Amino acid sequence: MNLSVVIVAAGSGRRFGSKEPKQFLTLNKKPMFLWSVLAFKKIKDCKQIILVVSKEKIHEMLKYKKIYGVDVVCGGKERFDSVKNGLNIVNRDADFVAVHDAARPLITEDAINEILLSAMENGGAIAAAPAKDSIKLSINGKNLTKSLDRKNIWLAQTPQIFKKSILDKAYASKISAAVTDDSQLVEKTGKKAVLVNSGYENFKVTEPLDFKLAEFILKKRNKKCL
Repeated sequence: MNLSVVIVAAGSGRRFGSKEPKQFLTLNKKPMFLWSVLAFKKIKDCKQIILVVSKEKIHEMLKYKKIYGVDVVCGGKERFDSVKNGLNIVNRDADFVAVHDAARPLITEDAINEILLSAMENGGAIAAAPAKDSIKLSINGKNLTKSLDRKNIWLAQTPQIFKKSILDKAYASKISAAVTDDSQLVEKTGKKAVLVNSGYENFKVTEPLDFKLAEFILKKRNKKCL
């Protein structure tokens, strides 16, 4: 069984507020994106790691290509353009493809293997976590429209892993601006992924506070390994 992974690291990270895109900032002695690369390097079935970066970062990433054997490709205007560029160089013999955000540096080997196993059984599976807070819907962003039952609410994460044929079909169609992740795009082809609880630590680093929390968790993990 062959798995290829597309790690998306082409975003500008404007919300984070730093001059350097957050996925390239040093997080516990390593660039943030590298933590995801190292996690997938531990997966025995992972035969290809594709790192998608902005045009400005291509030359800088060549050293990581040499050291870690990753393929590097230029990103696109939007996230889904970047994923599509990554999919274009996926190995022909890949059975499954994972898509992962470089801004989720806390993904673990165990979580990836669990999601992959579920994808093998069901055709597709995504990392997710059940909602902890009460969920409110607001149409105008101000007034409460409706309260939702959090028992039925899951927060989508990455990696999202699918059979290569399923993901190829999804990305062959026109991408709507309303689509926010790969599983939603796959849904439009009539397929649905299975949810795998990957825990709350697999959060996306969006703000400086997230960065500090991720660094704390990584340091704590490293101490356990000593």
